[in-house]
Amino acid sequence: MNTEQSVAETGDAGWQQSLSNLLEWLETQKGGIATFYEFQRRSLALRADNKGHAALLRLLADLSGRFADLYDGEPLDLATASRALAVLTDHVRQAARLKPEQAGEVLHLLNRIGLAELAPPE
Repeated sequence: MNTEQSVAETGDAGWQQSLSNLLEWLETQKGGIATFYEFQRRSLALRADNKGHAALLRLLADLSGRFADLYDGEPLDLATASRALAVLTDHVRQAARLKPEQAGEVLHLLNRIGLAELAPPE
């Protein structure tokens, strides 16, 4: 299979189900550091199987990983954890609603996630 062709294909039905499953899992989490590390792991695993959505999954994984790394071994108050989980869940929910033909909206979401941080500004 041509790698360029597989990267360009974004409309597969399996992708929508995979993202829905990720969202369902995320909505059941409490928001501890382990949640953000596990989300990172799951996103990167999905990226390997959904090359047409590699950028989105990489950005989500990196966003979650940066937050987990920042608070790993440090105190994480409930308000900060809850806010981070809500922001991450909102990004995944928005991605799950997008259809492949909405390229402009997909790019807008990618840019928003690319600029996002889960940790509050210092």
